[in-house]
Amino acid sequence: MDLNSPEFYTLAFVVAMALVALLMGHRDKGPASTHIVQLLTTPADEEIDDDVLRMKYVGGGRVLISRDGLMLGEEETVNLVFTIRDDECTILEKKGVKRRGVIGVPCKGEVTVKCLRPIKYRIRYESQVTSRWASFTYDAASTSEKQVSLGY
Repeated sequence: MDLNSPEFYTLAFVVAMALVALLMGHRDKGPASTHIVQLLTTPADEEIDDDVLRMKYVGGGRVLISRDGLMLGEEETVNLVFTIRDDECTILEKKGVKRRGVIGVPCKGEVTVKCLRPIKYRIRYESQVTSRWASFTYDAASTSEKQVSLGY
């Protein structure tokens, strides 16, 4: 095989990529778990301009999740769908009951969950209600409150 041939460089590239893949290794991830909870919503006392998420460890393996900036109609509900795999957590905010043609009022919501272990998570929060999202880290064993503004 000639050192200047395309076949040689193709073979060298394939071998190099195989070595890179071998050196990086493949970490086996544990199984994913899914939890669905309903956000308990109440009308906001005042107009809230910011789309904010707050998470706070309250003891006993429980985390309080508070949400501001929702616009909901009467009898509309919001569900949080947690998908947890090792230290990665995706929280999807979805409307549980939708009513067409209803003008929403500013609402806030909160719920206490027990599905987070006391470790540091990489969290992606996606809101289908407001079409906003955020990515952040959260230490579920820390007593400090984490406040995140959701963006587009």
